[in-house]
Amino acid sequence: MVEKILIRPETLEHSYIPERLPRREDVRRDISNDLIDFFQHGFGFTSWIIYGGAGAGKTVLSHRVGNDVKKALAEDIIFVYVNCKGKRSYRVLTEIVHQIESSIPERGLSRDDLMNILYNLILDKGGSALIILDELSDLFRRDKIDEINKAKDFLYALSRLPERQWGKRKTMKLAVIGVIWNRYKPDFILNLDNVTRASFIKNEVKLKPYSVSDLIEILEYRASLAFKEGSVSPEAIELIANFAVNSQPEEGGNARIAMDILRDAGRYVDRLGAGYLDVEHVRMVLKYHPELPRIDSELIMSLDRHKLVLLLSIIKAFRLYNKSFITRAELEEIYKETCEEYGERPRKTTQLLRYLKELSHELPGVIEAEVTGKGQRGRSTRIRVNVPLDDLEKSVISLLRGEKIA
Repeated sequence: MVEKILIRPETLEHSYIPERLPRREDVRRDISNDLIDFFQHGFGFTSWIIYGGAGAGKTVLSHRVGNDVKKALAEDIIFVYVNCKGKRSYRVLTEIVHQIESSIPERGLSRDDLMNILYNLILDKGGSALIILDELSDLFRRDKIDEINKAKDFLYALSRLPERQWGKRKTMKLAVIGVIWNRYKPDFILNLDNVTRASFIKNEVKLKPYSVSDLIEILEYRASLAFKEGSVSPEAIELIANFAVNSQPEEGGNARIAMDILRDAGRYVDRLGAGYLDVEHVRMVLKYHPELPRIDSELIMSLDRHKLVLLLSIIKAFRLYNKSFITRAELEEIYKETCEEYGERPRKTTQLLRYLKELSHELPGVIEAEVTGKGQRGRSTRIRVNVPLDDLEKSVISLLRGEKIA
């Protein structure tokens, strides 16, 4: 019996908060140190607004910072996390209060009542609180002006809460981390008047989109937590990273999608009992992923005979090299052999490159051909296939034999 290679699948879930955040450690350290210093030596209110694209690590960063602050301050801080998605500001305020003290009723209290209760709870429980408001901009993505104004008033009241006890013996320290998707930043900013903006937004940071190399490092780290040592091929990780970047070029690499693919590929390997996760296992997972490409029979049938031969040679090259990508140089000899097998005249390099580029447009998402080192000497063309080779090969061979495909 083959032992499972995916030994800690929970470390690939979106809710898991790892010890390290590859490629986000600098910003994590900056925010954590700033908040720890605030709680140890400051007073009043502060905030950090984190902007970033989908899957840029905003939520996991906010949680990791929260854990850093809690660890540094031991039990001397209240920690609250609320996801604002689909909620009105009143509901968010209610959740904050209820997380701090579960005996407070969730209905029947006015906004002013809840804000007074929040004020007293924080003072009674030590005077320091860190609140994370995820999907914060969702409070403003509504058609009703009244709800937008209430959301604005909520943020303003939150930022001024510590001022209620100025001159009194006890002091309050309140920090908020707001998490906002880049796409909704304009909505959020435009709906805050100048006074609220100045009072609520103290610090802000925009997370750079993940590159392929960023995601490779992240996936390697998570794979070291989730899988048996040496059971995941570097080529499989590279294929996942490339797809997670190229599937949404306007946003950058989506770490959530990448983690989902890695987890699902591990589960697939364990069902097979293969004992090792390779590139073809990743392609099998891509076949069923809702955001990933499908082999469109009509598109395959629209290719002329020579492009079908070229496509078959690409498949053969991937089987030979077993990598996440092949280069044009690695393809060329196999291409010539496949042309000879099917009675086609091999095209010269310039025309072959043009055909590769056309294939990537005619089979979007299925075939990718990119030029690396543009503007430099020694540039090369990298070719990727994002669907199972067996499925693609069956369709191509059937067409080359004059048979119909499903």
